[in-house]
Amino acid sequence: MHTFIDRRLENAPLRALLSWWQAEIRALLGEKLRAVLLGGSTVLDDFQPGWSDVDVCVVLNKAVTAFEGIGISGVHNTMRARFIEGGQDGWRSGQAIEGSYVTADLLREPRSGVCFVAGGSTRWWGERDPLEPFDRYLYARHGIYLFGSAVPVGTPDMTSLKAQSVADAGHFAHPPDGCLQSPLWLAGIMHWLAQTLVFWRDGELLSKTAALEREIAAGGSLEDAFRLPLALRHEGSAAAQRHMEELRENYLRNIEPAMQVLADAGVLLQE
Repeated sequence: MHTFIDRRLENAPLRALLSWWQAEIRALLGEKLRAVLLGGSTVLDDFQPGWSDVDVCVVLNKAVTAFEGIGISGVHNTMRARFIEGGQDGWRSGQAIEGSYVTADLLREPRSGVCFVAGGSTRWWGERDPLEPFDRYLYARHGIYLFGSAVPVGTPDMTSLKAQSVADAGHFAHPPDGCLQSPLWLAGIMHWLAQTLVFWRDGELLSKTAALEREIAAGGSLEDAFRLPLALRHEGSAAAQRHMEELRENYLRNIEPAMQVLADAGVLLQE
C-alpha cells in the first residue's frame, strides 16, 4: 500500500494516535483493508488540540462482518482508555477517531449498504449509508488518503445537503434532551452555525474556525455571539465547562436572530 504524508499531520499527538490505530486496524482486517481516507477538521487545516476529533473513512474490499465489528469495537474501546482517558502521547481531546467502515462500492455511490460505525460511544453494525451528505462532500473535495489506493467518493447533490442543514437547524432550534446542560454542545452548535452560514451564503465549506473568524469580521447580528465559541475553539473543550452559564445565555439569546440569519442565507424557508 502507498502511504501519503501530508503537512496537516505534523501534530505529534495526532500522528501518534493515527499510527497506533492504523496498526491495530491493519492487523484486524488484513487483506480486506483497501485504504483509509482522512476527513473532518484535520484536512481543512483546523485540527485543534483539546477539541477536535479525527474523522476517517475506512475503505474495504468486502463488508465488515458482525464478528469483525466486535473486534473494531475493541480497538476503539482500547483507544478511549489509552488516549482519551489516559492521555497517551499527549492526547488532550475528549474525542478521538470517528470511523466509518465501508466498502469501496458504498463510498462511490451514496446508498445503503452493510457498514460499521465506531466513534465516541457509538458502535453500530448494519445496513445504511453511514456518511452524512456533508461528510461525503468534504471527503470528495478535501479528503486525503493516509494509505492505500484512491477510491472515488460519490458527491451528494445540493438537495441532500440542504436536507441535512434543515435537519441540523431543527436541532439548533429545539435541542435534544440534555444539550442545554452540555458546554460542548452549546459551543459546538455555534461552530456549526458559522460554518453553515458561510456555506449557504458564500458557497464555501470553510473550517469551523475560519467560518467563525469570517462571521466576526463581517459584523452583523451574530458577531458577538461567535466570539466566545471561537475563543474556546482555540483554548480547548476542557475550558468550555468554566463558561457553561455564559455559553447557555449566549445560545438562548441568539436563537431567534440565528434562525432569521439562516432563513436569509436560504437554509430555511421564510414564513
